[in-house]
Amino acid sequence: MKDNEAGSFYTYLPEGCRMCREGGKLVLFVTGECIHSCFYCPISEERKNKDVVYANERPVRSEKDIIEEIELMEAEGASITGGEPLLKPERVLEYLKLLKDYDLHVHLYTSLPDGKKIEKIAPYLDEIRFHPVNLEKPERFTSAIRLSKDLGLEAGFEIPALKFQPKIAELANELDCFLNLNELEFSQTNYENLVRHGYEVDDFYGAKGGREIAEKYASLTRKFHYCTARFKDSVQLRKRLLRMAYNHPEFYLITEDGTIMCGLIEGEREKIQKAIEFLNMVGEHYRLVENSKNESLSIETSIEAVKRWRNRFKDESLRLSIIERYPTYKRIIVEVEPL
Repeated sequence: MKDNEAGSFYTYLPEGCRMCREGGKLVLFVTGECIHSCFYCPISEERKNKDVVYANERPVRSEKDIIEEIELMEAEGASITGGEPLLKPERVLEYLKLLKDYDLHVHLYTSLPDGKKIEKIAPYLDEIRFHPVNLEKPERFTSAIRLSKDLGLEAGFEIPALKFQPKIAELANELDCFLNLNELEFSQTNYENLVRHGYEVDDFYGAKGGREIAEKYASLTRKFHYCTARFKDSVQLRKRLLRMAYNHPEFYLITEDGTIMCGLIEGEREKIQKAIEFLNMVGEHYRLVENSKNESLSIETSIEAVKRWRNRFKDESLRLSIIERYPTYKRIIVEVEPL
């Protein structure tokens, strides 16, 4: 047994998990539609039961959006998830072909042991992870796991730590496949359901008792991996953010958490245009940010630039600040220091 950071541990890591630990996996959410109504489903309201596609946090309207996200994070692999991805087999196949054009390692999550669909996508897939809903009837996946392995895929179970279900561990050993156990996570959409079912939130946002459940599975399972909510947030996400941050222009300052800092110039569009002309004239590097919701423009530039030219910009009634934000598509700001 190898201890990982933030409470995770394993005896075996599938290749998809190894890449994810290093922040190298793009998360491709192919649909929010699902035939199940799992009480523990953590999917956000903007995605749940909606036929939408996201590459990490970026809404996907065309393949170009996926490619931009691959390049931004220098992805080594991708995970295809939902909802239930195999409800959209043609879409999944289309995206798999695109991902393979970039030579990415790809794994897919599904709750459907559908042999025909698996056979169709197998040539473009590396790894498949099956989820028995509510941890019930795991034997339904026996044929699908055997088929997947015969097709050259690495296969196994991936489940939340709802409870100890020894039958899943026994099947994983019998089929010589992996068992990934995720700490049960509280979210805005599942909080009330989890409380109603008797779960209590831990000091982070995982459910109490996850470690004890993991140790029971680990005592029976040969190929086992337990991943905590804290590990996903403090290690996996941080490393993915750092990969993205280092692909930003050099004027951004990168923090140890993977966020970036810069100067921000805001104001009316006409005045922003004048600020752009001035920055071009004095040779300052910058990035133009367009807000599609209100059609406003703002400028991100170096902290030194907004300090150096603050009087000039303030004379134009422009608002200046130093911000710290995520280097992601949504550009979530975590701290603002007005100048």
